[in-house]
Amino acid sequence: MENPFAKSVVVLSAALALAACDAKRAVVVTEHAEAELVAAADALAPGRATLVALRLKVKPGWHTYWRNPGDSGQPTAIEWQLPAGFSASEIRWPIPQRMPIGPLANYGYEGEVLLSAEIRAPADASGTAKLAARAKWLVCDPDHCIPEQADLSLALPVGQGKANTKLDAIRLPQPTPAQWKLSARRDGNRVLLEVAGADEQALYFFPYEEGKVQHAAPQPIERTAAGIRIAVPLSTQPVGEFTRARGILAAGTGRAFEVDVPVQ
Repeated sequence: MENPFAKSVVVLSAALALAACDAKRAVVVTEHAEAELVAAADALAPGRATLVALRLKVKPGWHTYWRNPGDSGQPTAIEWQLPAGFSASEIRWPIPQRMPIGPLANYGYEGEVLLSAEIRAPADASGTAKLAARAKWLVCDPDHCIPEQADLSLALPVGQGKANTKLDAIRLPQPTPAQWKLSARRDGNRVLLEVAGADEQALYFFPYEEGKVQHAAPQPIERTAAGIRIAVPLSTQPVGEFTRARGILAAGTGRAFEVDVPVQ
């Protein structure tokens, strides 16, 4: 005869084991996403910086936003609460996707994204450090946008640890190649971005600042004797003056390069 008490114990034990696993992983699941803090090493080295990231994974059909969300949206924010003497850098934003939505276009991420920051431990740190953060993001599908947030934590020992591969998937923009020479000039309702020395077949300019360009408009590319010329259409309702072309140039190969050049 089946013992209902024993069955209840088994179910309860399984639930407790699952809860313990979730507590250890510190994964927070919302209606449309799951979030947690992950580190590039199993310990925080005193006096040095360690990469720690918000891992944010949204449900299929939904997306979150880059630092410049494009025509609509809101960038993800991380508010760190760290032990005394610890510090965090700004978010290191991975290369975004361009996501057309009707006549508009947004910049952001589908699926999973790792938004990392450098967490620096003081030289006299010891013991175990509890890193905490409140993450806030806007998650959208073509018809709805929902603000969500999570309070996250990660405890790491302070000392000499081993690196891991948890953050190897981050695709960050790189410095421009040494052979590139960049310049930008205003030409009516567009900015012509000249990239001498570039041999890429395609480049797309993602501006860091909002309200400067037409995000949904094409950016025609012309090959020149020196390299590539990109025509970036300016916003019809600009926010401030477009005095510098600051952002990233994304290549069709999945690489991207950080640029900052004055607009003449």
